[in-house]
This record gives sequence, C-alpha cells and structure tokens, in this order.
Amino acid sequence: MDSVEKRPFYLYSKPQINRNFEAYNQALEGLSSIIGYAIKANNNLKILEHLRQLGCGAVLVSGNELRLALHAGFDLTKCVFNGNGKLLEDLVLAAKAGVFVNVDSEFDLENIVSAARIAGKKVNVLLRINPNVDPQVHPYVATGNKNSKFGIRNEKLQWFLDAVKAHPDELKLVGAHCHLGSTITKVDIFRDAAVDYYHAGAILPTPRDLIDTVRELVLSRNLKLIIEPGRSLMAYTCSLVNCATGVKTNGTKNFVVIDGSDAELIRPSLYGAYQHIELVSPAPPDAETSTFDVVGPVCE
Repeated sequence: MDSVEKRPFYLYSKPQINRNFEAYNQALEGLSSIIGYAIKANNNLKILEHLRQLGCGAVLVSGNELRLALHAGFDLTKCVFNGNGKLLEDLVLAAKAGVFVNVDSEFDLENIVSAARIAGKKVNVLLRINPNVDPQVHPYVATGNKNSKFGIRNEKLQWFLDAVKAHPDELKLVGAHCHLGSTITKVDIFRDAAVDYYHAGAILPTPRDLIDTVRELVLSRNLKLIIEPGRSLMAYTCSLVNCATGVKTNGTKNFVVIDGSDAELIRPSLYGAYQHIELVSPAPPDAETSTFDVVGPVCE
C-alpha cells in the first residue's frame, strides 16, 4: 500500500476474470454462440481488451460504448447495439460498423431505417421482446415486466415484423432479443420468421442455469445464441482499495472515514446491498473492537 501513489483505486484479478469467462464458455459447449460482454458493467479499456482477447464480443447501449468497442478491437460481427434511447448519430456509426442492432420501439425503428439510409448500408436487426414477466429482482433492474421502458409487447410483434419487411433495402431481421429467455418459447409468431440469432439476457444463479434455460430452444431452431453477461463476469473480480483517514464519534455513532465514496462505489447506498469489507493488514491482537459505520468524504 505504501508504494501506491493514489488512492482509492480498483484492483482487478485477471485469473478470476478468466475463470468467469471459462464458466460461460463451458456452459455454452455444443451451441453456436457469442459471449457479448455488457460494457456498461465496466468500461475500463484494459478490461475490454482482455475480454476481447479471450473471445468476447460486446453488447453496447450508447455511442460512446460503441466507440470503446472499436478502440478495444472487438470483432464487430460479435457486437450488439442495444438500448431504448439510441441516438441517430450513434445508429449511423453502428450501421457503418456493421454491428447488430436491437429494435426497441416504433421511433427506434424509424431511426434505424434513417441511419441505414445515411450510412448506405443494410442493418442486421433483432426485435427486443418484452415478455411481461416479473423477474423478482430489485425494481431498478427489472427489464421484462409489462410496465418496463424496454422492449416490444407481444401484441405489437406482428406490426414490427411487417415494418421490417417493408424496408428490405435498409433492414434485415436476423433474430430476437429477450430477457428471461425461456419465455420466448411462447412467442409462436416467430416460427414464421427466418431468424438466425437469439439474444438472451437473464438474471439466473449460474452460467449453466442461464444456458440450460434456452438450450432446447436454440438447438431446436438451429439458432446462434448471444448472451450478454456483465456483472457476472466482473462483480467478483475487483476490490476498491481505500485508506482510512481517521475515526470519529457523533452522538451514539462511531465512524471510520475513508478516502473512497459513493463516487467510486454507489451500489450499497443505491440498492441497500451488502458490501463486504476487509482490512488490507490484519488488526493487532490487542486491538479494541466496536461497531462503526464506514463512510466517505462526500455528502451522500
């Protein structure tokens, strides 16, 4: 710690990243697939370059993430531009780059068509389905229920299929995207669509659980499966290393003040999530013990 010039800092474990990737790789055995790392989980360029070297593609939700993917050297045939608010200028870049683009809404479809015309290139698109399923997760990250801001409801699917067919010079429908993947089996309307890719996003305990949920569907229709792990690749690979600047007491509360804050680690305060804390150096045997709140220097 004494040799570190600046704190706080993030410390990553490359071996753990490799193990996490390999867990998905093994779970996907026997399937044609793309592991598309969700860049929003961690956009550190060195991390992106390492994941690209392992064989990952990338799932993107902004123009800047697309630019990062280009800079990191990702195979663009393994990249998907996702999101419900894609900007026209970013869609033009996506069309020129040749990445897959998920269609999220009527206005999104219009913008993708416009981008294809500006770029002079046909865009490979997937329809993002809203399956109207409660994933029983924190409401901030629920993406598949009927009131979600994401995706296309089942009753609108035929309209979107017809709209894509109406623009053969700009769009090519190549697949479907759905969170909580098993529910896509209920969407019979896709049996008549010549789709080649199924882009699955889900919150399940292990890579094997996720892949086994959709394995039968993918094999039965000879699809290529695109998955988009983010936190499951990165969450247990990183520590935020801080320095304790001092202790204080106000009223009945004891505080340990560190140099890190919500700016570096917002999850505990945003979600009320448990955050594990360890000392870099063990406490001496005769150290006093008490209960402290670990806090940073900012107001939140």
